[in-house]
Amino acid sequence: MKTWGLGIQKKAFIFLSVLAFCILLGSSSLKLEVIASNANIKLKPEIGGENIANVNAGTILLGEEKQGEWYKVSFEIQGKSISGFIHEMLVKVIDDETSQSDTDIPLSNEISQEEIIANIETAVESSKKLIRKEQQLDTAIASLRPLIPKVFRVSDFDKQKRLAAEIYLWIGLGYAAQKNEFLALKEMKNMFEVDHSYALEISRNIYDPNIAKIITLAEKEYLGLIKEYYLKISTRPQDAIIKLNGEEAGKTPTTIKTDSPKFTIEIEKEGYDTIKEDVFLIAETSEKEFILQKIGRTVHISSSPPGAKIFLNGEYTGMDTDSELPLMEFGIHKLRISKNNYKDWLQDLKVTKGEGPLVLEITLEPKTYISVDQWGGENSNFFTSPTGIVMGRQGNFFVVDESDLKINKISPEGIFKNDLAVNKRDLNRLKNPFGIAVNSEGYLYVTDIKKHCVMKFDSKGNFVLKWGKLGSGDNEFNTPLGIAVDRENNIYVADSGNHKIKKFTHLGVFQYSWGQEGASEGEFVYPAGIFINEKDEIFVTDQNNLQKFTNSGEFISGWGDKGTAPGEFDRPMGIYGDGDNCIYISDTYNRRIQKFDETGRFIAEWGNSGPEKERLNFPIGIAVDSKGLVYVVDRDSNRIRIFGLSSE
Repeated sequence: MKTWGLGIQKKAFIFLSVLAFCILLGSSSLKLEVIASNANIKLKPEIGGENIANVNAGTILLGEEKQGEWYKVSFEIQGKSISGFIHEMLVKVIDDETSQSDTDIPLSNEISQEEIIANIETAVESSKKLIRKEQQLDTAIASLRPLIPKVFRVSDFDKQKRLAAEIYLWIGLGYAAQKNEFLALKEMKNMFEVDHSYALEISRNIYDPNIAKIITLAEKEYLGLIKEYYLKISTRPQDAIIKLNGEEAGKTPTTIKTDSPKFTIEIEKEGYDTIKEDVFLIAETSEKEFILQKIGRTVHISSSPPGAKIFLNGEYTGMDTDSELPLMEFGIHKLRISKNNYKDWLQDLKVTKGEGPLVLEITLEPKTYISVDQWGGENSNFFTSPTGIVMGRQGNFFVVDESDLKINKISPEGIFKNDLAVNKRDLNRLKNPFGIAVNSEGYLYVTDIKKHCVMKFDSKGNFVLKWGKLGSGDNEFNTPLGIAVDRENNIYVADSGNHKIKKFTHLGVFQYSWGQEGASEGEFVYPAGIFINEKDEIFVTDQNNLQKFTNSGEFISGWGDKGTAPGEFDRPMGIYGDGDNCIYISDTYNRRIQKFDETGRFIAEWGNSGPEKERLNFPIGIAVDSKGLVYVVDRDSNRIRIFGLSSE
């Protein structure tokens, strides 16, 4: 029975009897008061559907249930029970204490269908302009919603549905502009429920990717393709408790299931801030990771020197000084700062409440070196004025001195080996050896300060070749001292009397040289010690300082001056580096060893103080093994002194 349109006031209103249904349905039913004149009751919950009755404002209906935006209501007409649907915009929920409302949406019958449609379309256009410009969005949405009841006065059901679908679309676009995706989804779904095909038509040219996703989701919900949503939740750290709308839903990592794309989750873990978040899913399946923050305070830890490992409560934090530990829990923590060559720093750290980070500045104390062994001695016959030392591929050491052997081979255990087959003729070639180096193939290179040359021997001690003589030319030397080999087996010689560093191939072919006498960068005064690290950087000592170069002789940095304080030198002759890129220097005339990091920061010194057994007389050559033991050639004591770090 259709009673829609301009002639509706000419027909008698049908008054509904609800008393019997109040008794039948009980107190759990909804009482609905009609707030619009001539409100339609539809056969189905859809705009544009068939009317089965009209009711006037103030009529009380019983709602059995709600489907989307429609209340299902039951009533009697002439003793016959009838069920239908009324739009939520046409009624309001009341209770027994609520009096009937005088509110009425004026639906005058004095205007034509054309005027009704024009008024609706004009109001829609006004709101659309505001939404396009993202201005006065609340006003625009509030202006659109009352238009829904008005479309019920349009007698053309197709036009009625199109108008309603467009209104729902723009209400949804208004909510989307406000970043309220859930309400936008609800309105878009209403749009599809009104007229699916027309909804597709009016929404197909929306190119905003986020809105397009909402529209797609709304259509899938309308078609029943999505009934449940899934969200995989992970946290760092894991094993956090997840609550879904206040109910516990497992521990992370976990996947939660919900019948609505909008819900509230809470994440709880002892010692961390609780996270509470309203979630709106834009897809049927999603993933989300949450980073949990400790309850506490940031602590900034710096050390001198920097680069020390930070241990907290017995575990390495993965951070080195200088670093900031984020949100340490309030309370007392065991803190340990550890760096090679320095004593561990241990302290209880109390993290108290307060603003800003706690700042902790630490000065690390270098570990001291003590004598752990020695080879030879003043009264032994092992050495005669030894000068140079080098460690070979198999851990054996080679030491040059002025004895008859000239080259001594010593095992890592300190046992002198006699398998070096240097015959007398070859021995006579060496007069006064000073420096020694070994290449990757086991060949030995020795400088001779009396013959002003470099000699090469194989791993058995057999003479191979010699180059150089007294002079200042490319292939000549004046008192060559230190010698070193790079990764490509090139040879570098400290040509002391000529104040140069010279580079040769492994066959003794001159390549280039750099340096001249002077105190500026790249200049030398009697260079003596030379060392090459794993990056092929060249370290050179001369009378009072150390300089670092590229393997082509370009100056990088340097440090030192004449003196006795840490970082000062007096004729340093030996230099070596370890696996931690620390540099060891035989500060010869100061009778000590100094140790630095690769930037020149002083770490430790030893040899010129303490018990007599710890002291050095005239240290020259120096080497360091993989265990950190330091081997020092103490020339005037005819021995090799071995030093190791003292215990904690």
